[in-house]
Amino acid sequence: MFRDFRSGLQDFATLGFEPQGRALGRGGVLPMPGTVELVDLTRQIDVDHFMYAKPTNPGGGGGGGGGGGGGGGGDGGGTTFSPYTSGPSDAASGFNITIVFEGTWSQAIYDIFVAAADFYTALIVGDLQDVTITSGRGKRATTTEIDDITITASLITIDGAGGVLGRAGPTALRTANSLPATAIMEFDIADADDFNALGLFDDIVVHEMGHTLGFGTIWDRLGLINSDNTFAGLLAQAASLVEFGTSEIAVETDGGPGTAFGHWDEDTYTNELMSGYIDNSNYFSDMSGASFGDLGYTLAANWELVVDNYNVA
Repeated sequence: MFRDFRSGLQDFATLGFEPQGRALGRGGVLPMPGTVELVDLTRQIDVDHFMYAKPTNPGGGGGGGGGGGGGGGGDGGGTTFSPYTSGPSDAASGFNITIVFEGTWSQAIYDIFVAAADFYTALIVGDLQDVTITSGRGKRATTTEIDDITITASLITIDGAGGVLGRAGPTALRTANSLPATAIMEFDIADADDFNALGLFDDIVVHEMGHTLGFGTIWDRLGLINSDNTFAGLLAQAASLVEFGTSEIAVETDGGPGTAFGHWDEDTYTNELMSGYIDNSNYFSDMSGASFGDLGYTLAANWELVVDNYNVA
């Protein structure tokens, strides 16, 4: 057993982790904005994905890229909110999440999104290279500069209570390192209200925001799933050894493309927030926190305390 997580890292001599913070170029000049690949790594979210327990015979719930959605305009409670950017007021000095709130929202659900962004901004600190995204063509083309990720969030009508909860995931990846630059989080307002009443919507938003940052959605691109369906990230393995007594991290293989190979295994980790199914009581593990370092993000020096504070909040 390692003495602690940091001493455990020393035993992983082959660590290939390199911080992705913004580096100065020659003469101390910041590099030009990078480029992106437009993608659709969104995953449909079904309500049974969050119904406390893994089904006995999980099928194809949670379809893949671009599924779901399709509802009318949002009506989240009657208030329109301006975009929110987490992190330091100087956006260039650290990691920031900008949330663009489409439609109308209740204060309670807005606050849940803000708290989730603040959590991830406390966990991740390294600034990413700005990227530019061009929309439209010719004279109507517009260019937007992104630092570090912009998430478009919406509450819409999909199918009412039950069925499809929504969809979430990256929509543009940095070509340099595959880290997401833009993403969406879209929820059926009826289900959002129901889960909020149960006290679970905050966990759901943290779970899905993790996917927009790349948890489970870019693992395959980064080669982070071993042939035996275990997670290959060395930082997460070191944390798992301390936390669970083994460096082998089982990846979920059941549940269809919206669940399989994008979560920790539910049978192994049960109440862990980033496992395949949300339970009535959930916790965010050090293993999950460390895994964001395996994606290429720079973690805060006190990231373990950030995780602890989330679990006791």
